Amino acid sequence: MARLILHIGTHKTGTTAIQHWLAGHRPALGTLGRHYGATDRPPHPRLPKHSSLYRALLEGRYGAEEAAILADHAASGLPDLILSEEGLSLPAFRRFAPLRGLAEHFDVTVVALFRRQDIFLESHWRQLCKEGQTGASLDSFLQREWTLQRMRYDRILDFWAEFATIRAARYDPGHAGGAVGQVLALAGLPLDPGPVRRANPSLSPGVADVCARLTRNRLAPLVPVVARVARGCGGQGSGISMARRAALWAEAAPGNARLADRYGIRFEPPAATAADRPDPAPPRRPRDDPSQSAGGHTQTLGNIR
Repeated sequence: MARLILHIGTHKTGTTAIQHWLAGHRPALGTLGRHYGATDRPPHPRLPKHSSLYRALLEGRYGAEEAAILADHAASGLPDLILSEEGLSLPAFRRFAPLRGLAEHFDVTVVALFRRQDIFLESHWRQLCKEGQTGASLDSFLQREWTLQRMRYDRILDFWAEFATIRAARYDPGHAGGAVGQVLALAGLPLDPGPVRRANPSLSPGVADVCARLTRNRLAPLVPVVARVARGCGGQGSGISMARRAALWAEAAPGNARLADRYGIRFEPPAATAADRPDPAPPRRPRDDPSQSAGGHTQTLGNIR
């Protein structure tokens, strides 16, 4: 049976860099018998990811999208298929139920990277602010029920494990090959990830809050201007207090215990710094540059919040 490698993100784990790499290395993937599926269908035909699949699932048009995916794969002449869309990491299980049918056509492997929940949620909030998709303050965002559901990584993987093999890991910003290297390793693709690049840097907490305020006050058209002016300022610092961080850690603890037991993914508890802590690395790794770790582009297409 043909194999499908389905990369589901998650958000802010280098997804933009990963998708650009996959789209830019189709010939190399072809030598391994893998076809990175066409990404030129609406709603975002210029982005190198499968946003058409996510949108079709949300709008109840999966049948036509599946036919397009299968036709594109058949036309490639290659035995295996690769798809990537970080929106598929949302806990929208009823919307995504039709994807179980993929197991009729493929031996499915789901590949995913995860950040500790407090780091992920703040980073994702900043991205949503940057795109003018939320006017919520960080504090308000962290209290939403949908936000809390996204902390249950174990349940997200449980859904996919019903019909797919799971290959998932903790996002490591110190990995020599960056997020691209991590995903290639998880997917069993023996290719060189090349230099680490930061494809979608986050806004600083202060700038993100300004963007949220603009959106909240119906001034969203100004958000891209603010984001462009702030480009290069970096996303250093955190808007989450240590008390809130500890509370989020406690909230996530039961799910994280199952995540470690079932899927082998473990996070270090929050320390004085809010930054991701790289895994220990051997000496002389020239591409190991956490400051250049790739960020992930959300484009959540009407993000369910």
